[in-house]
Amino acid sequence: MSYGIALAGGGIRGAAHVGVLLALEESGMRPCAVAGTSAGGIVAGLYACGLSARRLREIVLEAAKKGVALADPDVAGILTLVPKLLAQKECACSGLLRGDRMERCFAKLTGSRRMRDLPMRTVIPGVDLCSGLTVACTNSLLGVRTLRNVQWSADMLVCEAMRATSALPAVFQPKMIDGMYLVDGGVADVLPVDLLVAAGVPNVLAVDVSECYKMPERMNIIEVASHSLSIMETRLRECVTRGERMLLNPDLPETNGVLNLGQMPECMEAGYRAAKEVMPQIRRIFS
Repeated sequence: MSYGIALAGGGIRGAAHVGVLLALEESGMRPCAVAGTSAGGIVAGLYACGLSARRLREIVLEAAKKGVALADPDVAGILTLVPKLLAQKECACSGLLRGDRMERCFAKLTGSRRMRDLPMRTVIPGVDLCSGLTVACTNSLLGVRTLRNVQWSADMLVCEAMRATSALPAVFQPKMIDGMYLVDGGVADVLPVDLLVAAGVPNVLAVDVSECYKMPERMNIIEVASHSLSIMETRLRECVTRGERMLLNPDLPETNGVLNLGQMPECMEAGYRAAKEVMPQIRRIFS
């Protein structure tokens, strides 16, 4: 039986998805379709472009050491933000980090492929601030089912879809494309099982890493935005009917900051262990 895998958002905890994929590949249970939101969308995009789980593991280890170098703060926007707000003037600062360096990194890793060029069914959602719609980027519009408040698209570059779905509000600037201002897909759907099913993949293994993490002792705007979204995502999960055949909840270590990339290897190992422990059940359901 062919099956797809849906990967939740969750910041650095999304590294657990790489561990899950590594365990699946080692067991000969490679999924034929993938969907992901936010951090899960980054993993989904890279995997759909043909990067093996072993290569993704290398990327996680590299990011844990020097991934912070991808941060590109909007210095001018930040410096003028408060004065302009107090003076009731127009302010163009829509996020602390531009996200351009990160997108260029994604483009290099994906070979600047377009969504429609991907060989497997792929769904990476973002949310358009202009329309309020979920923009579900997929590799083909054939066979997709209409969903309320969802707009399907197969035109974007994979790196653009990855950049959009991971644009945490207030932290990263929205991805502006075709008149849309796209932000983190977790604003509407942190675990996109329903989108993958609507795209024609009825058998789905869902991996949820989006539980709230422990707040760091020192509060800052990035952690406030991230933790607020995490709480909202938790509430949204209670209201969404997803339809997965199996749900995997890795026992993740406590993480203490959305930018604490050094904890990613621990999260990856936790995902690997979790998948290995239930591999007999995964085989029984999806073989």
